Amino acid sequence: MNVGTNVSDDCVTEFNNLKLGKQYRYVIYKLDRDRNEIVVDQKGARDSAYAEFVSHLQNESRYAVYDYHAQTDDVPPRQVEKLVFIFWSPDTNQPVKQKMAYAAGKEALKKKLNGLAKEIQANDPSEVEEAEILKTVLN
Repeated sequence: MNVGTNVSDDCVTEFNNLKLGKQYRYVIYKLDRDRNEIVVDQKGARDSAYAEFVSHLQNESRYAVYDYHAQTDDVPPRQVEKLVFIFWSPDTNQPVKQKMAYAAGKEALKKKLNGLAKEIQANDPSEVEEAEILKTVLN
């Protein structure tokens, strides 16, 4: 863990608004390199579709929490709701130092966000396709 990476209080506040207040479908976080602090980047309305969330992932690393809801194929079917932590670190031309800073800050953010059920590290758009997330949520 990067001891110097701080987590903004807003990160926890907005996470709790997602988890407890059900105000958002997702929250995306980024590393503000000038302040060496993880901050809120974007929030998705409660009725946002998964495709909208994916469209907001950049060509740069990001952290995200998605409140995923699915229905199983069980008889009778059951509703599954999981808070999924996604560490998005695409295989792009972003500097190695930037990728390392995001990797180092991940644990600092996760420690502050209580109640995460699943974690995904994605480096390619295929790894954040809804079918992949569904597999993770149901396992």
